[in-house]
Amino acid sequence: MILQQVLPTCADKLLSIYIVHLYLFYYILGLPEICYRLYYGYIVYFQLFAVNIKSMTAIRLLRSITLACCSAAFTTFLYNYFHREETEVLFFYGTLPICNLHRNIATTTTSIQNNECFECKLNIIIGWLNKAKNTLDVCMYMLNHELLANAVIDAHKRGVNVRIILNEDNLNTTWAMGNMGISKKVNKGKHNEHLMHHKFVIIDNKKIILGSLNWTKASVRANWENSFITNNCELVNPFRQEFQKLWKQFN
Repeated sequence: MILQQVLPTCADKLLSIYIVHLYLFYYILGLPEICYRLYYGYIVYFQLFAVNIKSMTAIRLLRSITLACCSAAFTTFLYNYFHREETEVLFFYGTLPICNLHRNIATTTTSIQNNECFECKLNIIIGWLNKAKNTLDVCMYMLNHELLANAVIDAHKRGVNVRIILNEDNLNTTWAMGNMGISKKVNKGKHNEHLMHHKFVIIDNKKIILGSLNWTKASVRANWENSFITNNCELVNPFRQEFQKLWKQFN
């Protein structure tokens, strides 16, 4: 009789610990289906302790169901709070002039004039690169823009694990990165008859910069290009897999 009273109490405590660990596990992975997994956890719980459910009073059963709903709602709130989606779309418009701010001309309407300035948009990309804390994976057809290259080098100096995949390694910027100890993989050998034409960067395995923009001076200053920046994990994860695939595939 005493054992029957103790088991449900222990089960509730184990369930609470299980929920916390499950949340932390999926929070670290940054996966969006965390809430569904919590619901699944409660289903497993009720299946494992089906014998106790039969002996539960209506009040106790209602309390357990309420606990499950409250926990799921609270987890949803935490997920939405800590995983706010950040999305930015940048367009580069060929030969449009830079704004007065980058011409060193005093102006009181910089926020309006910066909308079409390629220098301001370049600074947005660099700002995202500067946020890298753990990893920075660059997969770029061409990379010779000095400011973008310096942002990658600065990340390496901060202790960020930087990896670069290139179609060709024939530029001073990429040579300098290799000389500093930055890991590189190049499209050569049996694959060099096909272009490695990707243009994306993964930051901390949680954010991605992708689009048509090559990291070259011509692309930034003279071409019509686009860059899409997001931390949506459903978009980031396929590119993480593609980068890992190419990293193993290239020498």
